[in-house]
Amino acid sequence: MTRALLALTGGLAAMTLAVGPAPGPWVTEEFPAGTARLIAAERIDADTTWTAGFRRYGEGKPQSLRPVLYGREDSSRRWKQIPTPLDDAPTRINAIGASPEGDAWLVGDADQGTRTIHTAHRDDTGWKLAPAPLPESTLTGGFLGVDAVDEDDAWAVGWTQPDGPLFTFHGLIERWDGVAWRQVAPPALDTDYWSLWGVTAIAPDDVWAAGAIGTPEGLRPLLLHYDGTSWSRQPAPELDSLAAEFTLLASNGPNDVWAVGRVERGADGRDHGLVAHFDGTRWSVVDAPVGQGRLYGLNVARDAVVVVGDRNGTKPIGARLRYGRWQALRLPDVGTEGTAAVDVVTTGRALTVVGVATNKPAAGEEDPGPFPFAIRGGF
Repeated sequence: MTRALLALTGGLAAMTLAVGPAPGPWVTEEFPAGTARLIAAERIDADTTWTAGFRRYGEGKPQSLRPVLYGREDSSRRWKQIPTPLDDAPTRINAIGASPEGDAWLVGDADQGTRTIHTAHRDDTGWKLAPAPLPESTLTGGFLGVDAVDEDDAWAVGWTQPDGPLFTFHGLIERWDGVAWRQVAPPALDTDYWSLWGVTAIAPDDVWAAGAIGTPEGLRPLLLHYDGTSWSRQPAPELDSLAAEFTLLASNGPNDVWAVGRVERGADGRDHGLVAHFDGTRWSVVDAPVGQGRLYGLNVARDAVVVVGDRNGTKPIGARLRYGRWQALRLPDVGTEGTAAVDVVTTGRALTVVGVATNKPAAGEEDPGPFPFAIRGGF
């Protein structure tokens, strides 16, 4: 892996690693009581942040899943649960999307009974269910990423398991046209193992999707681009690794697109955080001070980029790029057993990092289960 020194638009100059002041001090915010696993967060409007995931119900196996959505205004340090039409559905909320007009999307997993993927759309008239079709001859699937160009143009990406050989997975791309979700043909990929995790919709003719693809050399990052007519595969950065994949995309215009994920490297095969950048011409790997672990969260603003994740589900990791200098985030341990950061948003002049934590049970007590957390620190 090489270090990329890039000239960026939007006030970001050549990138260097640095040690210095980072956001903070971090303040832990209050959630409603109960267990939950958070997966995603999104800035919905100028004052509101959402975070979402799921809860498990039942003892032993199988257990049922139910989605959960929380919201918080900038003036508050307390999160409130938000009712949605998906509340009784057997699904997670895997991603949140928002349009410039204030529309919001929640996307989740497939419903085996209806053979549709659970999604919900909120506009100025309220919430509506918007089930998305599963492709024919598939066993299951779901959306893992969603983004909107405007209120009538949104994209969702994910995965399906075809009805065929085991360990066969295909990516899924669908587009909302203001009325319904429509499947969109992906480019031809010479493999039976690929999936899409993230999407960023810059314009109607400029959309990126990212994930992973199986190759003879192992799992590799996958990048697809839509030019207004069709999707095509784009060159991903070269990586000298055992395996690698992208988990999320975000952008600040056509010449400033970012991806995060993980790269497996070294004699011990441990995961390390992976950050890549597209400058309008090519994708390059960026050396960010995150070390071992996986990156799941990404926020791209006009003058900063923030990435977060975890090290084996026990320690939160993260870094911020601002004014051309990277700084490691000193994220606190929220749980006594484990703390994992899953996403990050810019909230005014602060950062909000959300995640899931676990506490070690007291002697003789049952495992209390995972609980959601959010920490806010000065930008």
